[in-house]
Amino acid sequence: MNKARTKITAMVFTAVFAAGLTPSAAFAHGGSSGNSGSSDHASSQEVVYEIVRSTARYNWLDRAIKDGYERVTDCIELPGVGAMGVHYAKSKLIDKKTDASKPEALVYMPVKYGNHEYYRLVAVEFLSTAKKAPVLGGVTFDSEAADSKAPYKHTLHAWVWKHNPAGVFAQWNPSISCPKEDTH
Repeated sequence: MNKARTKITAMVFTAVFAAGLTPSAAFAHGGSSGNSGSSDHASSQEVVYEIVRSTARYNWLDRAIKDGYERVTDCIELPGVGAMGVHYAKSKLIDKKTDASKPEALVYMPVKYGNHEYYRLVAVEFLSTAKKAPVLGGVTFDSEAADSKAPYKHTLHAWVWKHNPAGVFAQWNPSISCPKEDTH
């Protein structure tokens, strides 16, 4: 069993880097985080590895639900910008702490296959209630949530399961869109 798990983990890491999730791609987050030293590049690579390793089991939505993640949004899309997907959050993780191995939210995209719909894990989202925007892997969280009624003030998406041409840590992914409802 351990050999199989090791082989699967190696395949996931290979796929992540084949998709372009390198440290330099991580800083395409709407420009640079302002910290472009080589130690930041190494830490962003380590963060990507940790996120992938710790969230691989959530490629199956039922496992996320069993672990306490609850659906908190429908599919979110901003026309002309891209989509985020459907968010499942674990409220007991939303606090001031940031841990790459415990994302507060998992982001899925609904995929239709014939008459069936399933959810594909595409990203994770970190949510923080800290007063100052946290930094993870050299990337500073976005603070747009500071004006909302949400219990958190800062957010950071990590597109580790779906390539994002806007960057690994961009909020929106222009290569995806929410499925449109059938009108007939």
